[in-house]
Amino acid sequence: MATTSSGIAELYSDIVADLIPYYDNMVLLPNPQLIVNQYNLTGAVGNTVKIPLTNAWTGNVSTLANSDIINSNPQDFDPGSVSLAVTKKGAGTLVEEEALEDGGFETVRNAVVTRLARSIAQATDKTGFNILASGAAADLSDISDVDGIINDSGLANTDLANADVSFVMSPEAMAYAVKREPVVKMFEDIQNDNHQMVATVRNGFVRTPNGNSDQMVRAIIASDLIAESNSDLTASLDMISTSVANLRKLNAPTDDAGFYAAVVSAAHEFHLAKELNGVGGISSGSIGSISQALANQALLEGLIGQAVGCRFYRSNNVPSGLTST
Repeated sequence: MATTSSGIAELYSDIVADLIPYYDNMVLLPNPQLIVNQYNLTGAVGNTVKIPLTNAWTGNVSTLANSDIINSNPQDFDPGSVSLAVTKKGAGTLVEEEALEDGGFETVRNAVVTRLARSIAQATDKTGFNILASGAAADLSDISDVDGIINDSGLANTDLANADVSFVMSPEAMAYAVKREPVVKMFEDIQNDNHQMVATVRNGFVRTPNGNSDQMVRAIIASDLIAESNSDLTASLDMISTSVANLRKLNAPTDDAGFYAAVVSAAHEFHLAKELNGVGGISSGSIGSISQALANQALLEGLIGQAVGCRFYRSNNVPSGLTST
């Protein structure tokens, strides 16, 4: 069909309307079950928000004999703070007139929306997980880059040729802020007879440690091979339950249902699914029996299940392919 300026305007209008729903469906970290502390800076001055952190506190003295309660067991708030700065993520694509003529309006619309939304969603998640692992947005290259959070896999850096990093985290382990919701801009490039479409979003993350020091997230560093033959190098439910126990010992908050979140790579999902399906077995006995139906449903949906006190999620945007050090 012949394209017209009104057709391009309609395409642009549809992409603008559909981009945010697609983005919201593809991005993982702004999920309130994973991060409860979220800030909307749209319309505010500046690109940084300062977030107060309450210092660690000790338990009360249960028995006092007419003494000064405050001085006997002071509980001063004495808050510290962390600064959360937003950064811009963007993606662009070209739409040729021939694509509209030959491919059809709906095909082009769906392709553009999916490509732009998925690109900025992936950029958002990769930035967030990098910050969760190391405190910085840059991609991690080796295992030593995982900084400030404890590795509960029990594996030494030299045990692994290549590794993925999965996380067990409190919903208060990080904070998220958005300055610009996803937007699309279009420019008609007459010289090259195409249309340039660009999507951008401005957002950011920061770790929010408990008591100004203890990170409320634990790392599971295990092999990045799906078919890892050495069971000592695979992710296991025992590793997850160890992380949960350590977070509980820290009094790290859970979600409203009492769960932490376990975000795992595709390889680690497979390692855990083998245990759930009874292939690898559960040698530690750290959790109760899990029905085959639940295991199959978990494997099918990619939401592994609610075991050992976690809600499980799979993400392809956690740090992966890290080399040993």
